[in-house]
Amino acid sequence: MARKKGTRVKKEVKKILDKTTVDEKIVTHVDENKSLYNKILCCIKCYGGYLIAVGAGYVFDINFWVGLGLLTISAGWAYWTTNTCKIK
Repeated sequence: MARKKGTRVKKEVKKILDKTTVDEKIVTHVDENKSLYNKILCCIKCYGGYLIAVGAGYVFDINFWVGLGLLTISAGWAYWTTNTCKIK
């Protein structure tokens, strides 16, 4: 019975989404402001590693290995984004 309810809910949600044009409005808005969104995503990509590193600093007090893992992730993040992200 749970499966029938789940599929029924999915069908109702699909009907509601088909009636609205919210997804189309979002896509057109993103297409119109593509450079702004690209700049925001680039900044998140460039500076997100700093947030992870700060989080690693806080976690070191709680659990050394989790902090070390986060620090390694932030180092990898910095390495890969240095070559691909150029803010203009």
